[in-house]
Amino acid sequence: MLISERMLVVEHGQGSRFSNSFVPLEKLTFYRDYYGFRIAEAETDQVELLLRAAADINGRQWKGRKASLEQAMAWPRRDCKIEYQTLSETFVPFELEWGQVRLAVELYAAEQGFQIEEPTHCTEPNGRRTRLNRDTPGLRMRPPPYAPSRTQFADYLMMRGLYVVDSSV
Repeated sequence: MLISERMLVVEHGQGSRFSNSFVPLEKLTFYRDYYGFRIAEAETDQVELLLRAAADINGRQWKGRKASLEQAMAWPRRDCKIEYQTLSETFVPFELEWGQVRLAVELYAAEQGFQIEEPTHCTEPNGRRTRLNRDTPGLRMRPPPYAPSRTQFADYLMMRGLYVVDSSV
Protein backbone atom coordinates (compact mmCIF):
# COMPACT_ATOMS: atom_id res chain seq x y z
CA MET A 1 0.00 0.00 0.00
CA LEU A 2 1.59 3.26 -1.14
CA ILE A 3 0.47 6.31 0.78
CA SER A 4 0.90 9.77 -0.70
CA GLU A 5 2.37 12.54 1.44
CA ARG A 6 -0.70 14.60 0.72
CA MET A 7 -3.21 11.96 1.77
CA LEU A 8 -4.60 11.84 5.30
CA VAL A 9 -4.89 8.39 6.85
CA VAL A 10 -6.86 8.77 10.07
CA GLU A 11 -6.01 6.83 13.24
CA HIS A 12 -9.21 5.40 14.74
CA GLY A 13 -7.68 3.63 17.75
CA GLN A 14 -6.44 0.54 15.90
CA GLY A 15 -2.75 1.49 16.03
CA SER A 16 -2.30 1.49 12.25
CA ARG A 17 1.22 1.71 10.89
CA PHE A 18 -0.10 3.83 8.00
CA SER A 19 -1.94 6.56 9.95
CA ASN A 20 -0.68 10.12 9.76
CA SER A 21 -3.56 12.12 11.28
CA PHE A 22 -6.10 11.95 14.08
CA VAL A 23 -8.71 13.81 12.03
CA PRO A 24 -9.97 13.92 8.47
CA LEU A 25 -9.81 17.15 6.49
CA GLU A 26 -13.56 17.63 6.98
CA LYS A 27 -13.01 18.26 10.70
CA LEU A 28 -10.68 21.16 9.91
CA THR A 29 -13.11 22.69 7.43
CA PHE A 30 -15.97 22.24 9.94
CA TYR A 31 -13.84 24.03 12.54
CA ARG A 32 -13.23 26.90 10.12
CA ASP A 33 -16.87 27.20 9.11
CA TYR A 34 -18.42 26.68 12.56
CA TYR A 35 -16.10 28.84 14.67
CA GLY A 36 -14.86 31.25 11.99
CA PHE A 37 -11.15 30.44 12.28
CA ARG A 38 -8.93 31.41 9.37
CA ILE A 39 -7.04 28.63 7.57
CA ALA A 40 -5.32 28.22 4.22
CA GLU A 41 -7.69 28.29 1.23
CA ALA A 42 -6.20 25.45 -0.82
CA GLU A 43 -7.08 21.91 0.23
CA THR A 44 -3.48 20.76 -0.27
CA ASP A 45 -2.31 23.49 2.14
CA GLN A 46 -4.98 22.44 4.66
CA VAL A 47 -3.79 18.83 4.46
CA GLU A 48 -0.20 20.00 4.93
CA LEU A 49 -1.22 21.96 8.07
CA LEU A 50 -2.91 18.87 9.52
CA LEU A 51 0.13 16.71 8.74
CA ARG A 52 2.45 19.24 10.41
CA ALA A 53 0.18 19.40 13.45
CA ALA A 54 0.13 15.58 13.64
CA ALA A 55 3.94 15.48 13.44
CA ASP A 56 4.09 17.94 16.34
CA ILE A 57 1.69 15.79 18.36
CA ASN A 58 3.76 12.68 17.67
CA GLY A 59 6.87 14.45 18.96
CA ARG A 60 5.41 15.25 22.37
CA GLN A 61 5.86 13.19 25.53
CA TRP A 62 2.51 11.66 26.39
CA LYS A 63 1.45 9.69 29.43
CA GLY A 64 1.70 5.92 29.02
CA ARG A 65 3.28 4.28 25.99
CA LYS A 66 2.20 3.38 22.48
CA ALA A 67 -0.35 0.56 22.41
CA SER A 68 1.61 -1.13 19.61
CA LEU A 69 5.23 -0.84 18.51
CA GLU A 70 4.11 -0.84 14.87
CA GLN A 71 1.71 2.07 15.10
CA ALA A 72 2.70 5.26 13.31
CA MET A 73 0.98 7.74 15.62
CA ALA A 74 1.56 8.57 19.29
CA TRP A 75 -1.97 7.39 20.14
CA PRO A 76 -3.62 5.07 21.12
CA ARG A 77 -1.65 4.45 24.34
CA ARG A 78 -1.45 1.83 27.03
CA ASP A 79 -0.93 2.49 30.74
CA CYS A 80 -2.28 6.02 30.35
CA LYS A 81 -4.09 7.17 33.50
CA ILE A 82 -6.21 10.27 33.72
CA GLU A 83 -7.65 11.07 37.15
CA TYR A 84 -7.29 7.48 38.43
CA GLN A 85 -8.82 6.00 35.29
CA THR A 86 -6.73 3.92 32.89
CA LEU A 87 -7.71 4.67 29.32
CA SER A 88 -8.52 1.93 26.84
CA GLU A 89 -5.70 0.85 24.51
CA THR A 90 -7.95 1.69 21.56
CA PHE A 91 -8.93 5.16 22.78
CA VAL A 92 -7.86 8.36 21.05
CA PRO A 93 -9.09 11.29 23.19
CA PHE A 94 -11.26 13.78 21.38
CA GLU A 95 -9.05 16.49 22.91
CA LEU A 96 -6.25 15.21 20.66
CA GLU A 97 -8.53 15.46 17.65
CA TRP A 98 -9.64 19.01 18.46
CA GLY A 99 -6.06 19.78 19.52
CA GLN A 100 -4.73 18.74 16.11
CA VAL A 101 -7.28 20.92 14.35
CA ARG A 102 -6.58 23.88 16.64
CA LEU A 103 -2.82 23.37 16.24
CA ALA A 104 -3.25 23.52 12.45
CA VAL A 105 -5.06 26.86 12.90
CA GLU A 106 -2.28 28.06 15.23
CA LEU A 107 0.42 27.06 12.74
CA TYR A 108 -1.36 28.96 9.97
CA ALA A 109 -1.80 32.05 12.18
CA ALA A 110 1.91 32.00 13.09
CA GLU A 111 2.91 31.71 9.43
CA GLN A 112 0.59 34.50 8.35
CA GLY A 113 1.41 36.74 11.33
CA PHE A 114 -2.02 37.22 12.89
CA GLN A 115 -3.44 36.62 16.35
CA ILE A 116 -6.22 34.08 16.86
CA GLU A 117 -9.32 35.60 18.40
CA GLU A 118 -11.39 33.43 20.72
CA PRO A 119 -14.76 32.91 19.04
CA THR A 120 -17.87 34.37 20.63
CA HIS A 121 -20.32 32.93 18.10
CA CYS A 122 -20.63 29.91 15.88
CA THR A 123 -22.34 29.43 12.54
CA GLU A 124 -24.88 26.61 12.51
CA PRO A 125 -25.17 24.39 9.41
CA ASN A 126 -28.33 26.33 8.46
CA GLY A 127 -26.25 29.54 8.40
CA ARG A 128 -27.66 30.98 11.63
CA ARG A 129 -25.12 32.68 13.94
CA THR A 130 -25.39 31.54 17.57
CA ARG A 131 -23.67 32.90 20.66
CA LEU A 132 -21.37 30.29 22.24
CA ASN A 133 -22.46 29.09 25.67
CA ARG A 134 -19.60 29.50 28.15
CA ASP A 135 -21.37 27.69 31.01
CA THR A 136 -20.09 24.13 31.39
CA PRO A 137 -21.49 22.41 34.47
CA GLY A 138 -19.79 19.32 35.83
CA LEU A 139 -16.97 18.22 38.08
CA ARG A 140 -14.36 17.67 35.37
CA MET A 141 -14.69 20.32 32.76
CA ARG A 142 -13.12 19.39 29.47
CA PRO A 143 -11.90 22.20 27.28
CA PRO A 144 -14.27 23.35 24.56
CA PRO A 145 -13.24 22.41 20.99
CA TYR A 146 -12.16 26.00 20.24
CA ALA A 147 -9.68 26.12 23.18
CA PRO A 148 -5.95 26.42 22.37
CA SER A 149 -4.08 23.21 21.56
CA ARG A 150 -1.97 23.43 24.74
CA THR A 151 -5.22 23.35 26.75
CA GLN A 152 -6.55 20.40 24.75
CA PHE A 153 -3.36 18.37 25.32
CA ALA A 154 -2.67 19.29 28.98
CA ASP A 155 -4.25 16.30 30.77
CA TYR A 156 -2.54 13.76 28.52
CA LEU A 157 1.04 15.07 28.56
CA MET A 158 3.75 13.68 30.85
CA MET A 159 4.40 17.20 32.11
CA ARG A 160 2.02 20.07 31.83
CA GLY A 161 2.52 23.74 32.51
CA LEU A 162 5.74 25.69 32.72
CA TYR A 163 9.23 24.24 32.67
CA VAL A 164 12.07 25.67 34.76
CA VAL A 165 15.08 26.51 32.64
CA ASP A 166 18.42 26.83 34.40
CA SER A 167 20.24 29.70 32.71
CA SER A 168 23.44 29.10 34.67
CA VAL A 169 24.31 26.03 32.61
